[in-house]
Amino acid sequence: MIRIAAGVVLFNPQEIARVQMGLRHIAEQVETLYIYDNSTVPTPLDMPSDVVVISNHRNLGIAHALNAIMHRADQDGFDWVVTLDQDSVVPKGLVEAFSDEINSSQENIGIICPQVIDKRRIYNSQPVQSPDREYVSKAITSASCTSIKAWKMIGQFDEWMFIDLVDNEFCKRMTTSGFKILRLNRWVLDQEFGTITPKPISQQRFWLELSKITHIKNLAKFSYSKQVNSLRVYYVHRNIIYANRKLRHYGQVGYNSFNCRGYLGFIINYSLPSILRAQHKRRVLHSIVKGTLDGLKAPVEVWSAPELELRGVAE
Repeated sequence: MIRIAAGVVLFNPQEIARVQMGLRHIAEQVETLYIYDNSTVPTPLDMPSDVVVISNHRNLGIAHALNAIMHRADQDGFDWVVTLDQDSVVPKGLVEAFSDEINSSQENIGIICPQVIDKRRIYNSQPVQSPDREYVSKAITSASCTSIKAWKMIGQFDEWMFIDLVDNEFCKRMTTSGFKILRLNRWVLDQEFGTITPKPISQQRFWLELSKITHIKNLAKFSYSKQVNSLRVYYVHRNIIYANRKLRHYGQVGYNSFNCRGYLGFIINYSLPSILRAQHKRRVLHSIVKGTLDGLKAPVEVWSAPELELRGVAE
């Protein structure tokens, strides 16, 4: 019988009530709940006494926090870990569904996940109805149930990346190593990505219709206003270059998150809109340049899939 734990990563949460509701929802479904607090100050939460809290009282990044949770769960004898963001509220029965799939599957599953949608983004707020389950190339870390065995085999989360595209890079290594990512479409997690404000209905309809007519999906994103964080812009530009250098033997990574197929499309779909939408355009432009240069200069250990190494396939 497999054992499943859960781990939540915190970082200076603002909506304490939502965080506590999310913790209660997941704590009821697992044997042990780990909380890694990346906050710079202690988070005032009313938590059950059996919750395991890990903290260094400083922000070491999402990848470090995820690895710490996985390490602790491994030490405590667990086989799988459901990882969650601080504002994630999982539906009742999700972990049981994960367990049933893992126990019955004959496939080499490394990650099992629900659908994840942001209902505020109306262009992408309708969940997939069919098929009931499908294999996908990527899953975000929130609400994903990851095999500890697979995590160890492929080299854990890359802590140098700190934040942004950590899940893209991890999933690329997961699937390249022969593990599958199974998505259960009947389970849906409503997750909020970024700080956005929907525009008036008339403007939303205009951009959505223009997106349909031109078949340019990214135009639909102009149906809302977005608060551009220059630090996140820096990490995205740095990490997209770093990840593709690291995994260069296995094709491109990360670009599908920006609805493009390569670096030029990334510039058009992400870099330029970040500048246009930003209140502090010069600051964002500086982040783009610095992130790009740091991604090019960063020392990179080119990764090789463990499965290919065992088979003696030359890279």
